[in-house]
Amino acid sequence: MKYAATDEIIAIRLSEGDDLADSIIFACKQADVDSAIVVGGAGMISSVIFGWYNGRDYNTEKITEIMELAALSGNVSYRSGTLYPHLHGVFNKPDHNALSGHILQAIVFNNAEIFLRPLSTIHLGRSFDGTFEALDPEKRI
Repeated sequence: MKYAATDEIIAIRLSEGDDLADSIIFACKQADVDSAIVVGGAGMISSVIFGWYNGRDYNTEKITEIMELAALSGNVSYRSGTLYPHLHGVFNKPDHNALSGHILQAIVFNNAEIFLRPLSTIHLGRSFDGTFEALDPEKRI
């Protein structure tokens, strides 16, 4: 993994075997960023675990297949005392059929390029709203 960070962007280049979320957390910690928007991502993955929230916990499905990361969105917030990348992605198979959803884990095949926009005036936290631990944005003072 390689990354470069400024006040306006974090550019991350992941290598084979890197975990997408763990790498985002590492780069954010190194850059002292606690809130960010995922601007996008592209590359290849060898496996992905999707999660579907059923109101209590996540139903999961693991796909172990080399696919292209065609789109990545989400944010990085602070949850239960640690950084939490909330990620959604679209993955293309060789026949151009796509799979998409909430990403619990994605392992890079060959390489991937990820771009984050750090937030300096808003802190993204999470709080329980009675049903779900949801985004709780606050303006920084």
